[in-house]
Amino acid sequence: MRQRPKNIEYEITTACNYTCAHCYCNAGKKSRVELSTEEIKSVIDQLVEAEAEILDIVGGEPMLRPDLLDILAYGKAKGLQMMMNTNASLATKEYVSKIKEVIPELLIGVSLDGPVAEIHEAVRGKGTFERTYRGIMNFLEAGFDVTLLFVVNKINYSYIEDMLSLAKELGTGLYVDRFIPVGRGWLNREKLLPSREMVEFVARKLEEYQVNGGTVTLYIEENILGEECTAGKTHASILVDGNVVPCGHFRYNPEFFMGNVKNERFKEIWERFNSESLLPLKCQQCSLRNVSCMSGCLAQAYFDEKKVDSLVCKLV
Repeated sequence: MRQRPKNIEYEITTACNYTCAHCYCNAGKKSRVELSTEEIKSVIDQLVEAEAEILDIVGGEPMLRPDLLDILAYGKAKGLQMMMNTNASLATKEYVSKIKEVIPELLIGVSLDGPVAEIHEAVRGKGTFERTYRGIMNFLEAGFDVTLLFVVNKINYSYIEDMLSLAKELGTGLYVDRFIPVGRGWLNREKLLPSREMVEFVARKLEEYQVNGGTVTLYIEENILGEECTAGKTHASILVDGNVVPCGHFRYNPEFFMGNVKNERFKEIWERFNSESLLPLKCQQCSLRNVSCMSGCLAQAYFDEKKVDSLVCKLV
């Protein structure tokens, strides 16, 4: 019996008002195959049927969909714990107030790639820091639970302690992920891809923070700490066209598509999928697997010239 899905990301749009250098889905224009409101509600019904725990609404920029409030309200009514990832640039006081009326318990994740404009805007573009920061403050002032979403790259890795300080000052959580070179990120990999030493620096600072009694709530992706990848095990992503993938970074690997929610029920897709199929051949044959190494980011392995996650692998 497969473990129930814990966290399902749902990409309700690829439309976005930013053109971030690291964007894994090449967000910008609205997709021609974006699902309708009723189709999305049907997918939410399927997630409930599959006993999913958390529905994370992502984009693109979700706030560009005119039916966002309807989608959030429907997910809440169906009993799912609802989250939303946003750049917060469209989070005016008026719009935030409307969200608060519909779903006050919505968990908000805001992408912030640096504690100051210079670092954040190196990835997200000129003028984006001010707009995002203002949106964060609007969410906080309305009483939302906010987490800053920090993606570690070559430019910003050394600012991890500043991000911890900023999260403490604002009263937010801090989510830490690692840049994976797919989508627009592949075109900017030389600029953004961190080294093993950079990722280890971040991991060490986070561990020190926790050991020393840091009070900021941390959500650290396994690709930072070298822990087991949850793709396809407890986590999956539904893409804008209804295709289901183990995580969003597998969107360019059709061989790993799990199925499509327009053609079959999510529960059937989930229960059929074998997450071990993601494990690179080298890892399958390695004596260190599940002993002192958990294989790192499985998506990274398929873009890495060594065919393993070379930022984690103990043999490269």
